[in-house]
Amino acid sequence: MAKLWSVIMAGGVGSRFWPASRAARPKQMLDLFGQGSMLRMTYERVLPLASADRQVVVTGSILGDAIRAELPELPADQVLCEPCGRNTAPAIAWAALEIARRDPDAVLMVLPADQFIADVPRYQEVAAHAARAAAEGSIVTLGIPPSRPETGYGYIKRGEARGEGVYAVDAFKEKPDRPTALTYLADGGYYWNAGMFFMPAALILEELRRFEPELMKLLDTVSADNIETLYPQLKKISIDYAVMERTERIAVITGDFGWSDVGSWRSLWDHRPAKQTTFQSGDVIEIDGSGNVLFADGGTVAAIGVHDLVVVHTPDATFVCPREEAQRAREIVDALTKDGKKELL
Repeated sequence: MAKLWSVIMAGGVGSRFWPASRAARPKQMLDLFGQGSMLRMTYERVLPLASADRQVVVTGSILGDAIRAELPELPADQVLCEPCGRNTAPAIAWAALEIARRDPDAVLMVLPADQFIADVPRYQEVAAHAARAAAEGSIVTLGIPPSRPETGYGYIKRGEARGEGVYAVDAFKEKPDRPTALTYLADGGYYWNAGMFFMPAALILEELRRFEPELMKLLDTVSADNIETLYPQLKKISIDYAVMERTERIAVITGDFGWSDVGSWRSLWDHRPAKQTTFQSGDVIEIDGSGNVLFADGGTVAAIGVHDLVVVHTPDATFVCPREEAQRAREIVDALTKDGKKELL
């Protein structure tokens, strides 16, 4: 593990967690589970694999100071601040270039900053296995055994075995409709795509130069002096489209460690304490209710006789919706943007 570096992707806006999530405090900066921010949880979970001097965070310039304050152990120059978002391929490429300059033999684990892992020791075992497989010259992704016919995730179709617990990737599949998801579940050879990747820095840069030469040609010239001008010119493309769906060097390792992408307020209900029918956070009073997500970020949330709702209260806004429609929170963000209410964004 001496050559293992983490690259934490922390540039998302998390609009589905409005009103707690705002532009200056997106989802990855929220303490949703009483265990610290999602970013902090991600950082700490991989510390046994990559010490603070081998962790890099890629984020937007608006969050740079907040992330340095949240992770003071990190050297300041290991928080890479994009002047604008260009999707995951440029972000990962930039981090790989920076790390490769310091450690040409580095192996990267690229991790979203806003995922929940229930079984951290098991996750660390799987991540170490993936890192070792990647060090042998592969790009390794983690596949999560599906527990339901989920239509909100992409899938990975597993191919032939390449080693102990390591398989070729036959295909990446876009988010399916329900009948297709049911087929995937019955087949047994499909896994949720968790968006976590392990690969030598040199290999991912080689593949990026192979598949996206113009992107890399421009990125090679980016420096502190010209980043504000050149970075916005980079092609906007995801790492899945740029490399993962095109390379022959991709493999998958499966791992069941209680993974969730925590995609909306509704997902918190899945992480409620055992034997509890409601997820509660903050100063909450519930009487004769069940099936709710009640979140108080300042002030008190009090509910009587309500069921299957999301109620989120912050000092300047309150959000209420049926639990199963919680993903529509981003429609509120769209409406606020249209109405010019920047103070609530």
